Amino acid sequence: MSSQLSRDELALADTAIGERLPYNAYTTIDWLHDLIKDAFRYRSIRGEEGVRGAFNSAYEDYQGWIAAALVGILTAFVAFFVDYAESSFGDLKFGFCKRNPIFGREACCFPREECGDWRQWSEGFAPSFAIYAGVAWALALGAGLVTKLTRTEIPAFASHNEGAHDHHGAADQLLGHHSHGHHAPNKIIYMAAGSGIPEIKLLLSGFEFPHLLSFKVLVVKAVGAALAVASGLCLGKEGPFVHISTSAGYVVARMFPQFRDNGRRMREMLSVSCSSALAVAFGSPVGGVLFVYEEMSSQFPRKVLWRAFLCSLVAAIMLKALDPTRTGRLVLFETNYGVVYKPHNYVFFVVLGISGGLFGAAFCKGSRLWTKHTKAFIDRHPLVELSAIVLVTALLQYPNPITREPALLMIKNLLRDCDHHSAQSGWICEQEQQEDKTAYYWWLVHGSIVKIVLTAVTVGSRAVPSGLIVPALAAGAVFGRLVGQFVPDTSSAIFAMVGAAAFLAGVSRMTVSLTVIMLELTGEVEYIPPFMIAILTAKVVVDSLHEEGVNDHTVLGEFLEHEHATNIARSHGGLAEDLIPPSSSTHDMTIHVGQEYKILKQSLAHKLSRMRRHGLRDAALVLLDDHDQLHGVISEAELDFSVNEDGFLPDSEPFDVLTGPLAVFIDRSPLTINATAPLEMLVEMFYQLGLRHVVIVEEGSSRVLGVVLKQQFVMYLEHLRTL
Repeated sequence: MSSQLSRDELALADTAIGERLPYNAYTTIDWLHDLIKDAFRYRSIRGEEGVRGAFNSAYEDYQGWIAAALVGILTAFVAFFVDYAESSFGDLKFGFCKRNPIFGREACCFPREECGDWRQWSEGFAPSFAIYAGVAWALALGAGLVTKLTRTEIPAFASHNEGAHDHHGAADQLLGHHSHGHHAPNKIIYMAAGSGIPEIKLLLSGFEFPHLLSFKVLVVKAVGAALAVASGLCLGKEGPFVHISTSAGYVVARMFPQFRDNGRRMREMLSVSCSSALAVAFGSPVGGVLFVYEEMSSQFPRKVLWRAFLCSLVAAIMLKALDPTRTGRLVLFETNYGVVYKPHNYVFFVVLGISGGLFGAAFCKGSRLWTKHTKAFIDRHPLVELSAIVLVTALLQYPNPITREPALLMIKNLLRDCDHHSAQSGWICEQEQQEDKTAYYWWLVHGSIVKIVLTAVTVGSRAVPSGLIVPALAAGAVFGRLVGQFVPDTSSAIFAMVGAAAFLAGVSRMTVSLTVIMLELTGEVEYIPPFMIAILTAKVVVDSLHEEGVNDHTVLGEFLEHEHATNIARSHGGLAEDLIPPSSSTHDMTIHVGQEYKILKQSLAHKLSRMRRHGLRDAALVLLDDHDQLHGVISEAELDFSVNEDGFLPDSEPFDVLTGPLAVFIDRSPLTINATAPLEMLVEMFYQLGLRHVVIVEEGSSRVLGVVLKQQFVMYLEHLRTL
């Protein structure tokens, strides 16, 4: 048979195990059906006998471990390229290495901070600034041009009902959207732009996002991130590394059948791949694993944790062996303060936490406003906006000796303890040993404001790959160093370190994983309590001021995590009957099969056409008898195949839907919910079981009242949040 079905999928045709066709683009996978599919495949492999059967069984058990190790290796090689390119190109803004032109300043002079092999372009301020701005613009322009290679169009989601004044009015529009055939224009996006973290979170939640993890996007993202970070813009490579590592995981996992043919298993491997991102970006393998568990993955069973641990470990070992910076170090900001904080310092740690929370709330709102008001212009002229940001960044950062340096070097300087080093340890230490520190204070204030504003503007722009972890750390470090100037008998570097953690917590809302990341970044076990105080305070403050996180908004619409969805349902109450679609939508998603369970192919084709006219994704056709009793469900993808595959269904004769050729595609035991059940139960069914749709039945009679799709349910909860 010539069809979309593979031979393996055809072999499963005599079993009622759920989905057997690839998922449609921009729909969600069915976690429960994929679990059943995987269990059937696993039993089939275990049933084989002989040497071949034993080999296949062993290979089945170790595919995940092999794939995890390969992902770690591939991610490390990509990170080596990005780090090497960023260091070499980024330092060209200041000078070049006489000994080896492709070396950056740190690699050229390591282990000394000053050396004769490094030559600056000029000693004068004006020519130095001109070269700095020119090289920065060229690098940023290169990143923008490369990113434009991933331009694509995606279908727009239905908008929320702004005019509705009650729950049922909202349901009528949200659950029966596009009922008149009017479709929103497609969105133009660049797959390699931005950090990619929101889109990866959406993907790991079960959403089908075609081409997001393609090899082309991986290469473009790596090249674009290296050039963008090297340009000196207020952005980082850590967010893009999450996208890059996930793409690497997709490329590797496609080579293994158990991941390639199962959406649920594929997402487990993608979660494993994410863990290697921070391992290579920050030298934080354990923090990377916790980051995926806390922030990224909605499904994280124990076996995924173990494989993520291996993937992160392999990536860290490989990157240290490759040594892109030629320093032999994996930890970025290793410190050794040798001092113990005082009890009264806790007050200042809380102050830094409050400041971090305020920064996080302001950043989220400012970034959204910038994107909202510049979106139309960016879509038409992304490189013009990028050039303007580069020029403003150079004008504001270069005059300040603190912000002039690359972000990682800037953070390293701010975390330096001057009390235990000589005055030759850098410009910051020299200034702090001066009698008159007025100018130094102004530079700290200037650096704090510049970093905060430029971070919101730059990360809000989606013209190049951009992450916010390093910019947030830099903003927090300079602010913390400023606060530390007014704390007697304690090194100001300690407050720079805690301030960096607080500002990143305010933006990312990470807690446990961020504490471990800061520990691995600095090696300061003694300062775990200050980290925890500042991080927890920042999260409490930002949550009270701004409910949505910076990673909760994607190019496809709002992304609701399980916790947020539960809180909305609990706050507004309501029952499942509030989600019953209008009669027109219910009619188009149901079909009566009569007492003899027979139907015509033309009737199915008509229902398929009506569902598509509504613009419904993840749709399913419900089979009913004359009393509206449920007899099964068939998904839109399988209905499409059945109707359009020549010779699969009789063209003019009625056929039995329960015993005929269509029977292999019908789910005879779909999950249902009582119309009087609370919304919290729907939240648990959609989020915990990973369902695509739920059938609502009447209390007492079990008569089918309608079908609710997951995407419609999420949009309905979004509407409730705005009431």
